[in-house]
Amino acid sequence: MSQKNRLHAVPDPSLELSRRDDGFVVTARWHTDTGSDEINGPDEVVIRIANEAAPEVRRHGITSAVLHRMGRQVDDMVAEFHDMPSVGAYQVMVGRYIESRLAELAQARGATADGFEADLLAVYEDLAERRHGDPLGALSTVTGRTRAALGRLLDVARQRNDQEGPSREHLA
Repeated sequence: MSQKNRLHAVPDPSLELSRRDDGFVVTARWHTDTGSDEINGPDEVVIRIANEAAPEVRRHGITSAVLHRMGRQVDDMVAEFHDMPSVGAYQVMVGRYIESRLAELAQARGATADGFEADLLAVYEDLAERRHGDPLGALSTVTGRTRAALGRLLDVARQRNDQEGPSREHLA
C-alpha cells in the first residue's frame, strides 16, 4: 500500500495554457508527453464564463458559437505548445503559398513518386531566399509536423542532393 501511495505522490508534469475571449476563459491542459514528434492536442479543455463577464454572456452561457470561437483559441494554444508560430494575415498568406507550392511540386513529379522531402526543401529554400523570418515554423504550421520532424525530412533531402546532385529543376 505504501508503494502505491508513493507512485501517486509525484504527479506527472503537466502544462496548462489559457486564453480569455469576450467573457470566456478557455484552458487547455497537457498531462502527458507522448514522446512523439507529431502535433498533439491537449488532454483536457475547460471553457468557463469569466468572473467579469457581462450579464448577457452569463444569460446565454456557452453556446455552439462560443465553442467554435474557443476552438480557434485551442488551435492557437496547440501552436504555442509546439512552438509553432501563431496565425495572422501574413501567416495565412504564407500558408496558402506553401500549400499551393507543395501541390504544384507534387503534381510535377507525380503524386506517387518519391520526393516529398525534396519538395519541402524547395519550399523551405524559397521562403528563406524571400527572407521569411521563420521558414521552418511556417512549414511546421502548414504541414502539421513539428520542427524536429521537418528538420529530419529536410536533412534527408539535403543528403540526397549531396549524393545525387539536384535531380530536378524547381518550378518558378
